[in-house]
Amino acid sequence: MQKTESETLGVEEYEAFELMARELHAHFLSARKNFAVRVPLNLVSYLFTGILRKSRLPKIQLECAIAELEFAVEARTFRRYISGHTRMTWRTFQRLVFWALGQQWISAWMCRDLMSKAHLCEVAQISARELLNERKRLVSATEIHREEMVRRFYENLALKDLEREEEAILSIRRNDEARELACSLGLDIAD
Repeated sequence: MQKTESETLGVEEYEAFELMARELHAHFLSARKNFAVRVPLNLVSYLFTGILRKSRLPKIQLECAIAELEFAVEARTFRRYISGHTRMTWRTFQRLVFWALGQQWISAWMCRDLMSKAHLCEVAQISARELLNERKRLVSATEIHREEMVRRFYENLALKDLEREEEAILSIRRNDEARELACSLGLDIAD
């Protein structure tokens, strides 16, 4: 028996539709001309609330610690992310999540939860942007059929999963300890 896309990719059709509908709705409410593929404020708030609680650092001190990171942003930009005036890129968000995990300011389950939500949300945004770009004069998300939203979501989820897998393999090949662990687990990371 052949598996359905939802079984293969781990996301049910109703979830894919809800993710897509939420992103399209948010875009139309924003009145922006171009679709922004950025981290929503609720995920940024969730991350930094968790960091502040666990680290017990004052907000200013946390801003300074993040500003010192080579990949991160200035304290002023960080404040704009938290307030919602500016939206963070997905790459910066991922790096901050892993940095917070490395500092032991968030738990492994919170990291997994954030990364999973971020991954699905990013795929939904990419899919929604593609659908909107195909329809230049679209005035409402209701003009897009549910099946089309779900199909596009699954296509992009499969592509994004392959991309993540390739990045992981390259990362393992560069890190000796990770390569040894992968070999001991019997994982195939050869070219």
